[in-house]
Amino acid sequence: MKNLLILAFALVAGTAFAQNTLKNGTIYKEHPYITVVNNTTELFLKQDWDGLSKLYADTVKFYDPSSPNKISMADQKKGWADIAAKWEQIQVVKVGYPDALEYDHDPFTVQSWWKVTAVNKKTKKTATFHLVQFDEFNKDGKIMVEISYYDQSPLIEASK
Repeated sequence: MKNLLILAFALVAGTAFAQNTLKNGTIYKEHPYITVVNNTTELFLKQDWDGLSKLYADTVKFYDPSSPNKISMADQKKGWADIAAKWEQIQVVKVGYPDALEYDHDPFTVQSWWKVTAVNKKTKKTATFHLVQFDEFNKDGKIMVEISYYDQSPLIEASK
């Protein structure tokens, strides 16, 4: 019985250490889709809503902490214009570099990190926050999903 337990333990231990690695895709530091994401920021800062919307698929869905539901392009354009109406001196600085993730079985995704600073036009208070963004691309090279995560507290406080 003792030998049987030793053999079972050895088999389990050997199996645990003999696991193979499995790739799920490739990470790129430079890629044309990273350029697209960088262009979205530049066009946003220029308030070129029409040029900006051309980088997205017609059926794009936006996800953002300010809304519990997905946002359509029409609503997102209104949101961009609302930001421009309420905020000035908007600065968006890239933190590190974006990663383009070519997954084996999932959409091609670019993840990027940003530091955003803006001055509220009404209160003249400054809001600064960090943002991480995930952009999923379709086969036509258009952004089909954009997910943004950030802390809204600085924006709320600067609006008071």
